[in-house]
Parts: sequence; structure tokens; C-alpha cells
Amino acid sequence: MSKSEKQVIIVKNNTNYGMAGVIVGFVGIFVLSIVLSPLAFILGVVGIFRGQIISGLFAILFAALGLLTSAVFIGLLGLGALEYLDDLLPLLELLDV
Repeated sequence: MSKSEKQVIIVKNNTNYGMAGVIVGFVGIFVLSIVLSPLAFILGVVGIFRGQIISGLFAILFAALGLLTSAVFIGLLGLGALEYLDDLLPLLELLDV
């Protein structure tokens, strides 16, 4: 190569957002799901836009599972109180309500 020729180096940065979303979403099912599930959802959507469709879809699936199994989210919806309805039914019958 002579001094007048220039060499072009192309570096391909292939960040796998979909796979990162799958890992974060899977961990989010078990711990800190109120924080990790939205992050997994965002990583999954970015992964789908970058062409990582399968891993992006799994990241979104794990994000949804993590949010549905989140104790904080269930408490915000008030679904934790439904467990105690069976205990209150005999009391309500006694009070004739």
C-alpha cells in the first residue's frame, strides 16, 4: 500500500438488545420485577426494531410475566385483598349483610 492510499476500517457494533432484554426479563420474574420488567420491555422493543425479533418477543413476554407476578403490582391493583374474601364470608353471613 502506498502512502497516498487510505485504509478504511469498518467496525460493526452488534449490541444484542433482545438477548439483554431476555436476561433482564427472566431475572425480573423473580426479583425487583417492578423495575426490571419495564426495562426488559424497552430492551425487547429496541431489539425488535434492530431485527432481533425472536429474542425481542421473548423479552416482552418475560417482562409481562414479571409484571404479572410482581407483588408490588398486585398490591397496587388491590388483588391481594381478594384472598381474604373467603375468610370474611362467614362473618358477613353472621352480620346478615
